[in-house]
Amino acid sequence: MINVLFMAERNSSRSILAEALLNRLGAGRFEAFSAGVTPAMAISPYAIALLHKINYKIEMLSPKSVEDFGHDAAPQIDIVFRLSHHLPKGKMPIFHGDPMVIDWFLPDPEDVSGSPAQIATAYADLFGALCNRIEVLTHMPVEHVCSPVARLRLERMGEDYIRLAS
Repeated sequence: MINVLFMAERNSSRSILAEALLNRLGAGRFEAFSAGVTPAMAISPYAIALLHKINYKIEMLSPKSVEDFGHDAAPQIDIVFRLSHHLPKGKMPIFHGDPMVIDWFLPDPEDVSGSPAQIATAYADLFGALCNRIEVLTHMPVEHVCSPVARLRLERMGEDYIRLAS
C-alpha cells in the first residue's frame, strides 16, 4: 500500500477531490489523505456536488491540518503532492519516512468569481485535470511508483495542465 498526501492551502477543494479520486481509482494499492496549511472550516459545496455526482461518500472527508501528519501516530507518507503555489516555506511537518515531494500546482477554483455556472466550470476543469493525473498514477506498477523514473514522470505532469487530444 502506498500512502499519498495531497496538500493545498485550505484543504477544501483541490486536495479533497484528489484524495477522493485516488482512494476510488487506486483502491487496494493506494491510500490517500489530504491536508491544508490553514484548513478551511468545511469542504467547498461545489466539491461536495462533484463528489455526489460520482457517488462518493463524503462522510470520511473533512479539512485537516498538515500538522496532523507530523506526529508519531500519523501514517507513514510515501508521496506528497503539493497542489498549491502558496504553501509557506517551513510549514511542512517532518513526515515519517522520507516521502517523495511532487508539485502539481493547479488553479484553486475557490478563487474564481462569477456566476455559479462559471464557478462550476472551474471545478469541472480541476476535476478533469486531477482525473487525468491520478489515472496515470494508478496505472503505474506499484513497485515503480516511488522510483526516480516515476518521480520524473509525475513531476512533468505538474509542469502544465494535461490536455488530451480529441
